[in-house]
Amino acid sequence: RFTEWGKKATILGTKNSILAAVTPPEKSRKALSKLQGLLGVFPDIVESPNNLSISLRNPGMVVHPGVMYGRWGPESWDGKPKAEKPLFYQGVDDFTEKVLVGMTDEVQSICRKMEKLVPGLSLKDACTLKQWYLDCYDGQMTDTSSLRGCMNTNKAYNGLTHPCLGEPGNFMPDLKYRYLAEDVPTGLCFAKGLAEILGLPTPSIDKVMVWAQQCIGLEIMVDGKMKGKDLDKTRAPQGMGITDVEQFIKLANLRSNLPAKKGGLASLALCCSG
Repeated sequence: RFTEWGKKATILGTKNSILAAVTPPEKSRKALSKLQGLLGVFPDIVESPNNLSISLRNPGMVVHPGVMYGRWGPESWDGKPKAEKPLFYQGVDDFTEKVLVGMTDEVQSICRKMEKLVPGLSLKDACTLKQWYLDCYDGQMTDTSSLRGCMNTNKAYNGLTHPCLGEPGNFMPDLKYRYLAEDVPTGLCFAKGLAEILGLPTPSIDKVMVWAQQCIGLEIMVDGKMKGKDLDKTRAPQGMGITDVEQFIKLANLRSNLPAKKGGLASLALCCSG
């Protein structure tokens, strides 16, 4: 986390590894070696076969909106100020875990449907949220028996709180913080939009999206569909006029399990990763 904007930051924890995909694929060795040189030994950069895996693996699109909903959504918050800023990751409770598991399971259904539609396509890197924690923070958690355990006991998250406004004894959530203002339009909207194209139900993602869009002042979903007037401000496929499966597959160059070719939607998908 930065301590002096643009100058200093405190490293709370280092991921063991991160995935990366490069477009065009023939530039991958050069790009990844340069990036690894900048980072040092850790995190280890592991090449992924396609950008779609990176985008659907994006933990931020699930964790940030999901945890915000779990703490401040209509099912859990009474609207009253908090005396202290609640812990963010280490404050995840059973209800929030249920929301997160629902969201990550829905993303998994997207992956499996795409793999069926495109023979040879592998989206194995787009793992569940719990597996992401095991991959990235192995050895830094004392309880890995559940998603909640992974988040509650991750030492890289020690002391991190919810974004709030106010002062001690009178804290209110900052519902326009980047956890909603960025991760919903640039991440969750991509997953939701693709699920809609595939005809897959996403009840957990939907309830978080409907609540979040009100918080950030955007109209994205209308009557349960991705057809709001602000779709062009998101990375949802529908915001670029992509509304059917074949169109998506063609533009994303997904007819093989090789890295996507230059251009098309796959380049966009990489930007959605977190």
